[in-house]
Amino acid sequence: MDSPYRSAPRGDDVQAPRDTGIVGEVVSQFADPLAFYRELIQNSIDAGSAAIEVELSYDAGAGAVRAVVRDRGEGMDQDTVENQLLVLFRSTKDRDPTKIGKFGIGFSSVLAPKPRVVVVQTTRAGKRLTLHLHPDLSYQLFDGGKGTRDGTSVELELPMEPGAVAGFARQSRNALTRWCRHATVPIQFSARGASGEALDEARIDTPLAIAGALVEVRGVSSDGAATAVVGLLPGAAPYSGFFNRGLTLFETEEALAGRVAFKILDPRLGHTLSRDNVRRDGNFERAVAMVTELARGALTRAAAQALRETAEGDRVRWRALFEALDAAHLPLDEKDWVVPLAAPIGDATAVAPAALPGRRVWSAAHVTPVVEAMAEAGIPVLATSAAGIGDAVVSTRLSSSCKRRVHGVESELTLAATVPPSPADLVLLDHLAHLLDRAAREPSTIVLVALSGPAGAEPFAAGGREHAMVAIDAHRWVIERDTAHKNPLAFLVRPALLVNTHHALVIAARRRAEDDPVGAASFLARLLLLRHRALDDDASEEILVGTLERLGARW
Repeated sequence: MDSPYRSAPRGDDVQAPRDTGIVGEVVSQFADPLAFYRELIQNSIDAGSAAIEVELSYDAGAGAVRAVVRDRGEGMDQDTVENQLLVLFRSTKDRDPTKIGKFGIGFSSVLAPKPRVVVVQTTRAGKRLTLHLHPDLSYQLFDGGKGTRDGTSVELELPMEPGAVAGFARQSRNALTRWCRHATVPIQFSARGASGEALDEARIDTPLAIAGALVEVRGVSSDGAATAVVGLLPGAAPYSGFFNRGLTLFETEEALAGRVAFKILDPRLGHTLSRDNVRRDGNFERAVAMVTELARGALTRAAAQALRETAEGDRVRWRALFEALDAAHLPLDEKDWVVPLAAPIGDATAVAPAALPGRRVWSAAHVTPVVEAMAEAGIPVLATSAAGIGDAVVSTRLSSSCKRRVHGVESELTLAATVPPSPADLVLLDHLAHLLDRAAREPSTIVLVALSGPAGAEPFAAGGREHAMVAIDAHRWVIERDTAHKNPLAFLVRPALLVNTHHALVIAARRRAEDDPVGAASFLARLLLLRHRALDDDASEEILVGTLERLGARW
């Protein structure tokens, strides 16, 4: 087909182009007018350039920014320029699988930002050519004489007010970063403002990686052609990025390989004709399969290791990892779900609940005396709300993956620590046992204790060391909620009566016992029976009679 571009002198005799429709349609496909950077850099990489320079400068005389993309590739001869560069849908690239471009339409993108003129300088085999391409699709091709170094530069003259230069420089850098950040060759960007001042200078190309990944792994295909990185983002946010020679083909938040983030660099991948997607062909399917295998294998193993390491020392990152792994549904082994301990046990600061005996595990939001006592006894207490993670997230995951039920220490366990009785206490407890025996029955034993935990809000609890969930030592033990609420005056099984010296009413009774032990005992007896709904008329009368008897004996 004929080129839609016309070689003609510039002047009044230039008529309307023969057919701008096909070029207009092609140019309109570039939704981002700055996508010409990607297309020119793509051509430079295809030309074998070892490095690429992108320069912006302001020409005050022309009232325009000059945007130049320069490479040191193989350059072009006249045949290449006239029969490939300037002819749509015609390129030898379709016979070379190592090339990115496939349709010979990329160069038309230079018209998208509406330049006054596009100037191409190219040298191959010592011969230099200069091309001037105009918006009306006319062009002039000049013999530039001898050239000393192969390569091509493409310059766009873009009309612009001086005040807009800095913004255009930022947009250009953003476009280069978006389209070319993983290029396989160095790309150096520089920009100068209207007064010649330096606006920006940066290296655009960066290693293939997942920005913000909590953990990531890298893999290479068996034939060595494709490289992929797969990572886990906070919240298991999915991301898919497809790149050819480091240039962006397509990016999406669609979960193409599950709720992981990945980038794959594969020369066999190509963009669609409209350049807004990656071709969904066998190469695409092979790439997604490679990523999926990495996610279920190497990434899962790396994430499990990271979860263990962070649980032992970095709870903020542990929280992010746990939440992401929970959402991503990676195939972790049950023993890979490691949780920080609320209090360390020896040198251990984390534990895998699935490795613990039994189906019940304990958790706590804070380090309390009960938690410290449990740790001293070697019983792990999980910090299931470490760094602000929701208890429900951890509990649900441990239930589904590890078959463990999480119980809260703060709501279910109480620490009892004996308090040595004073002489007045011994008299008080003797009177209390007598009055309870008259009104109901005598407790198996009465112990003065300091209670820490949910039962610490009560004046009494039940459960001595023989009924403890765990005994810390001879003077401390932990009782469960159901035990603490039992009736120490029951007919058959009577756990020890624990009198809580931390409770205000008990404190008052002990103080009164120094002068009136019988009255203090009567007060505590009534309080205990009332708590267990056993203070009826008969019991009240028996306490009164017993009190009077003891007072009579005293006097």
